[in-house]
Amino acid sequence: MFTAANPDHVTIAVADVDAAVEFFALFGFRKDHVARIDGGVPAEYMGMPDMHADHVTLVLDCAARFEIQLLRFDDLPPDTDSTTSNRHRHGFNHLALRVDDLDQASADLQANGVRALNDAMTFISRRLRFFEGPEGVTIELVEWIEPAS
Repeated sequence: MFTAANPDHVTIAVADVDAAVEFFALFGFRKDHVARIDGGVPAEYMGMPDMHADHVTLVLDCAARFEIQLLRFDDLPPDTDSTTSNRHRHGFNHLALRVDDLDQASADLQANGVRALNDAMTFISRRLRFFEGPEGVTIELVEWIEPAS
């Protein structure tokens, strides 16, 4: 049985690419690649042969490269649910990012207008807190308080 080496990327569909790029820059992500999908192989692969979208890759340079890939569709898929915070739906739930100091990271985000969704809590050797990201995507900050195994 194989074991995955590390997370590679998360893809998030957004209406405002610039706002999403600015938001994720607060976490240290930088824009790496911008592409246009106008049908073709990428659209076929994603199961949407007529898809037309901007594709922006953001990179977090750390021990293992991690990407957030943003998609901005020309036309929203007909079944798009715009409910804020998707933690209560099937499918993508949240993106968790590790930080060294949860209190400082929380203060920095809130100083930049990012809304906290809860108070910090301690669970399984970690301090955790949710924030509202672009398009209602939930971002969780994780501070390990005991060494990660």
